[in-house]
Amino acid sequence: MKKYFILVSFLISGWACSQIGINTSNPQGIFTIDSSKDNPETGVPQLSQQANDITVLANGNTGIGISNPTTKLHIKSDTPGGIRIADGTQGAGKILVSDALGVATWQNSAPPVVINSTTGSSIALATGHTWVGSSATVTIPGYYLVSPRLITDKSPANCGSFIAYNLSTSPTSWVNPSFSVQDSHFSTGTLFDFIYSANVGYLQAGTYYMLVRYSGGCNSNITRANAGENSFTLILLR
Repeated sequence: MKKYFILVSFLISGWACSQIGINTSNPQGIFTIDSSKDNPETGVPQLSQQANDITVLANGNTGIGISNPTTKLHIKSDTPGGIRIADGTQGAGKILVSDALGVATWQNSAPPVVINSTTGSSIALATGHTWVGSSATVTIPGYYLVSPRLITDKSPANCGSFIAYNLSTSPTSWVNPSFSVQDSHFSTGTLFDFIYSANVGYLQAGTYYMLVRYSGGCNSNITRANAGENSFTLILLR
């Protein structure tokens, strides 16, 4: 009977003051546990005193190691590893991944998304954008590292003043280009023009075609037709 009386008295006292403190007479929210019994009788505990506290505010925010939590669960730890989730899926190097309902489990890091284009063909370049035959399909929209590989054979020597490329979802015009402000320009070579670089562009879902142009002034400027000299690679940046 004595235990029941103490429990009832405790609950009535908590309801009366609308705040409950365990090991403290100075709760910082609706409910506070001061594990080390080191909080002051008035005022806000120091950070070192809050480190062993659990506090629930009136809006439901719960703080562990902090008396003024700003989210539904706010954990403050002075040492690395302030949170530990061991549900049997944990392992070194894994990341916490959510499903559609917000249920999270530890999973292996996803492999990088690398897309290699088809190989282009021998195409005569012009001053307008010309598809050189290489293309790749993107299924995940996002920022990609774009790495083109292109060599062209031209004559006469030293003709032309630049060569440029872009990726477009149309083989004949700019539609959703990777570089919307301007295509990427490169200096010309003596007998060969080269495009080997790394650029970042935002790609929507769709098939992208490598369009190339040059400044003109050559009798001929023909793209080569193998993967190392007429293709591109896309790497999704995370």
